[in-house]
Amino acid sequence: MIRRPAELIIVSSGPGEVSTWAVPMARAAAAWAAARGQTLTLSLALPPCQFASGQEAAFARRQGLFARVLGPRDCLAVVTGLRRLTLAGSGCVLHLGGDLWYSSTLARRAGVPAYAYVETPLIRSRAHRFARIFVPSQELAGALTSAGVPAGHVVTVGDLRVDALTQARPAVRPPRGGARVALFPGSRRWIVGGFLPFLLETADAMRARRGDVEFALIASPFLPRGALAATLNGERATMERLGITVVDGDDLAAGAGTDLAITLPGTNTVQLAVLGVPMLVVLPLDHPGRIRTEGLSEWLARIPGLGGAIKGVMAWRFLRRPHALAWPNREAGRMIVPEMVGHVEPNEVARRALAMLDDGAALEATARDLREVYRTPAGVAERMLEVMGAALTSPAGRPAVPA
Repeated sequence: MIRRPAELIIVSSGPGEVSTWAVPMARAAAAWAAARGQTLTLSLALPPCQFASGQEAAFARRQGLFARVLGPRDCLAVVTGLRRLTLAGSGCVLHLGGDLWYSSTLARRAGVPAYAYVETPLIRSRAHRFARIFVPSQELAGALTSAGVPAGHVVTVGDLRVDALTQARPAVRPPRGGARVALFPGSRRWIVGGFLPFLLETADAMRARRGDVEFALIASPFLPRGALAATLNGERATMERLGITVVDGDDLAAGAGTDLAITLPGTNTVQLAVLGVPMLVVLPLDHPGRIRTEGLSEWLARIPGLGGAIKGVMAWRFLRRPHALAWPNREAGRMIVPEMVGHVEPNEVARRALAMLDDGAALEATARDLREVYRTPAGVAERMLEVMGAALTSPAGRPAVPA
């Protein structure tokens, strides 16, 4: 029987989703198809997202995996019907981040089924639009079925991020010399501009108290290289005085070899946890207008004259009801790694970081606890691909699309 070519359209959004979900899934899908002697085209759609860095499309193209990458404008043109999305044969859409509406609408426009990998129960009201829903845990599967989603509609596969990240985890930590600290300034230009000077002040205060601390500044691949260079040039004297190494490219391997990371909340807290790297999570809220928020609040805050007031109120309300921000703390339901949020001074962060470095036994225990949070059976992407296999390997004629 002659099989028609198939296409997997992955829908993703910001830096974390693209790097730890979309790209590893694309690699796994290419290997899965090759092992079956099948022709599989990989495409990536990037809907509009206020948390995007603007570099997701360029990053994805550099991976050499995708036959086509639809940026936010192209994606918007397809879902609004201004542009057609034509597939050579069978296929499906896989949601890996962003608004679920874009994924279900893209699938409907292309005439193929949609699947989704989710980490929260928010999909429950749209579950009928997806052929299957993949989840990382039995707990989430139970929450969805309790909310009325049919049990056969939900497939527990494990954490999609872990397979790719564990490959960067060192089997043996290198011998200790001086303390090694990784500084993560963020993956978006508007974050780096505010947080990098804060991190450098923190490093300066740490070095003043302990001369053997070595620092590595981990540059996100989602930062425009020109913008990064311009930001670093403004801090060149401080960087050279402190001997800070800039790691540009293999951020996971660089992070894996450090004793402690100082970082903002975000997907990189998951990456560090899988690698078993203890971290100090910092979120200064002295300038709330710089922070991006979810939903309507972000767009309202962009109205001239309203941004500072709206986000100032949001920051005030947030601090009144504190909760865990780092993903490993949220996943574990307890504070595995410390978080410093609100009016935070670099000197305070320096003192807390040095106290952590001085307690080697506690650091090792934290590393074990972090790895335990993200322990998952290998082969997550392959399990998802087996479920989607009927859509990706069907003979002439496309599979039925859910209404």
